[in-house]
Amino acid sequence: MDPMKNPHPQVKLEKLRYNYPFSESLALSDVELKLEKGEFVLLAGPSGCGKSTLVRCLNRLVPEVSGGSLSGSVMIGGKDINTEKVHKLALEVGMVFQNPETQLFSLTVGEDLAFGPENLGLPRPEVLSRVEKALKAVRMEGLRGRFIFTLSGGEKQRTAIGGNLAMEPDILILDEPTSDLDPAGTLEVLELLRQLNAEKRITIILIEHKLDAVFEMADRMLVMDEGRIILDGKPFEILCREEEKLKKLGIHPPQLTELARFLGLDSRASRAPSYENLLCRLAESLEESSAAAESRPEILQETEKMHESPLPVASSPPRETSPHVRVENLCFRHEDGSETLKNLSLEIRHGEFLALLGHNGAGKTTLAGHLIGFCRPSSGRVLLNGKDIKGYSTARLAQQVGYLFQNPDSQIFTDSVYEEIRFGLKNLGLPEEEVGRRANSALEMMELSPYRERHPHALSRGQRQRLAVASILALEPDLLVLDEPTTGQDRGHIHKFLDRIRELNRLGKTVILITHDMELAAEYAERVVLLKKGEILLDGPTAEVFSSPEELDAAGLAPPFPARLALDLRKRGIDVPPLLTISELKSYLQARCPDLPSLQE
Repeated sequence: MDPMKNPHPQVKLEKLRYNYPFSESLALSDVELKLEKGEFVLLAGPSGCGKSTLVRCLNRLVPEVSGGSLSGSVMIGGKDINTEKVHKLALEVGMVFQNPETQLFSLTVGEDLAFGPENLGLPRPEVLSRVEKALKAVRMEGLRGRFIFTLSGGEKQRTAIGGNLAMEPDILILDEPTSDLDPAGTLEVLELLRQLNAEKRITIILIEHKLDAVFEMADRMLVMDEGRIILDGKPFEILCREEEKLKKLGIHPPQLTELARFLGLDSRASRAPSYENLLCRLAESLEESSAAAESRPEILQETEKMHESPLPVASSPPRETSPHVRVENLCFRHEDGSETLKNLSLEIRHGEFLALLGHNGAGKTTLAGHLIGFCRPSSGRVLLNGKDIKGYSTARLAQQVGYLFQNPDSQIFTDSVYEEIRFGLKNLGLPEEEVGRRANSALEMMELSPYRERHPHALSRGQRQRLAVASILALEPDLLVLDEPTTGQDRGHIHKFLDRIRELNRLGKTVILITHDMELAAEYAERVVLLKKGEILLDGPTAEVFSSPEELDAAGLAPPFPARLALDLRKRGIDVPPLLTISELKSYLQARCPDLPSLQE
């Protein structure tokens, strides 16, 4: 539907301008937007471009809670909301935040879903009716009496969505709702949104950096930059035809659309080809190339090279033979007797880049917490450079182990970005000149120099995450533990950050990356440790682990897109080497299928 045809759209923004308190630059600049009822809108853009600010204008969190100066008009259902109160708008506009725990208030699922309607003063029968409908909508009827703290990440997010649905809004806004979820939890939440949009015609506005998982669900995509909407159209058309512009903004297209464009399947299509169509196209091309290769020796030679070394090998200093970290028979038990870690043993060599993967609740963060002394073993021990860390103080460990928390706000203390980075350095007894050098270098590395005097909590979540990383890198520890460091980041900043981490790794730093992003694990880690319910399910080279779909599925994970394609091609009898990244896949196709029409252009 063309949103310009309806004179009374569900949402209408005109000349919307906003700046935060004590900020001279505009967070929103003359935004014009119309949304029709029942649209599913994907809102994308680089970190700090104004996405969260824009959607908070729809329920007046901006400016009633944030302060600052707002001008222009916001119309919901033909009504100007500039004089409405936040609690009244909750009846029309529901909002789900990145972290569901910030909006879960009660002890059980049923009580939490009743919280909003009860505060509206509705009769008890009406409250119960709304709770029943919301439970059914989020498929949690059997979890009505479950304690909130026992839920998985996906279940908590579904509870937060259910609490919004119980208010019966016409518009549901979700600000990166899958950022802290494993792949299974992500699919669970996204499928729920698809059903709500299709069956109840609830208008969905979804802010998301994980474009691979969501672009096919949305019927419209908005792209923002520097407080403006710069692109508006069908997701597949934007992702294919504006690829270079998006990449400059740090928005990388989904791997499926990137491969479709590479194969020349995007020229006239308005929707992405299905995975099965892509698989069939690749299989046909590779089978044809096998026949051609018999008369083309150079094709065989290139193919053999790919089989011999599918991954580029980085040069790095010689590694010490003794392990950097040794975990011996580690158990961690709670007061109720339940175990998060079960007799776990692990060695990590100096200079390794290891990805620690697993479902929400698998024990990844608990294991990492033992390396910095935040968790104490119930039994077993952790050795750092051969020494039991139980004799180390937390301050001493912090000089050797840099730890980035999932939530950046857990490690931000001061009133300015620059002082935040200096905070840890000042406790090392370094000369002031060295403190300044390291602080400025870390600011530059994380692209935070323009914000050096800004209060940390005036930054976007993605910027606060980069600030926390900068504070750690300034300490120059030998072991970096990064617990979901990409939360809230656009792809451009993610790659710049991890490219820098990889450089440090090549210089000898040991890196442990905890992530739910299989694409990043495939691109950066040389080794993967896969946890399931507190035990090691798989441990090996990245290509080997991602060639084990049954074990990944058992852990609620899935291979990255290129690895999945390679596995499915091998099932069809086509001899394909392990492929982990889209660039490897493209290189392989260029070597094997040089006669593809799309490669002749």
